[in-house]
Amino acid sequence: MARLIRTEKEVEGRYTEQWVVVEEDAAIDQWEAGPRKVVGQPVPRVDGYERARGQAIFTADVALPGMLHTAVLRSPFARARVKKLDLSRARETALGAIGPDDCHVLTLEPGFHGAPVAAVAAASPKRAREALDLIDVEWEELEPLLDPEEAVRRKELHDEPRRYERGDVDAAFAQADVVVEGEYRTQTVLHNPMETHQSVCRWEGDTLEVYISTQFIWGVRDDIAGALDLPADRIRVVCNFMGGGFGAKNGAHDQTFIAIALASQTGRPVRCALSRREENLATGNRN
Repeated sequence: MARLIRTEKEVEGRYTEQWVVVEEDAAIDQWEAGPRKVVGQPVPRVDGYERARGQAIFTADVALPGMLHTAVLRSPFARARVKKLDLSRARETALGAIGPDDCHVLTLEPGFHGAPVAAVAAASPKRAREALDLIDVEWEELEPLLDPEEAVRRKELHDEPRRYERGDVDAAFAQADVVVEGEYRTQTVLHNPMETHQSVCRWEGDTLEVYISTQFIWGVRDDIAGALDLPADRIRVVCNFMGGGFGAKNGAHDQTFIAIALASQTGRPVRCALSRREENLATGNRN
């Protein structure tokens, strides 16, 4: 038996009445009449016990056999050019070391304070930091571009621009009785989740495994597949629990590609976890 249901549809702020024909399956049990047994009733949280007992496995808890830890050389300037980058001494101590030739997210012309230039991997975070100090680098500090409108005009942006358009703006202005123009600014706001941005990456044969603190596992897979020209079905992204995100953890981000490059170089699992300072420098801001 079919039912005719009236509803409303909203598109761009315009509401229209819609009639929908719903085919009912007589074999499906309907809710009983009277007080509901589902809606309005308390439901135990599926993962509540794991969280309360400390059994929830976050990316920060992942410890794979033979796993290496990274340290990242970041620009101390808002804009600079690397005149010299010598990793030879670092390679004597670290088990892996990469520069811009090895990973596309590393750069010799950093455009913000905290931009990644090189990275090393070692058996412990302490050894990785010691190896990082052995990198021979010479900086040329450049004048930063601080005017956002000028940056847009020059097309000198840190990422691809995003556009959002809807409706007919010109027609709306033409029909308006009054048009008010204004410029509004607000302070920078950082995400800063309790679990910092981090990834653990390893190769299992031809399959790339990525353990990552993320809100969007499929988006991470698409990011990696597109950037590294890998078939999506050869990338496995895992996030059992996430220690906060606030919209900041919707992509693969630099730490994942750094870990992938070092895992490829060393043949071992590699963790790239941002420190609290790096979380403030290198993860972007809220929209």
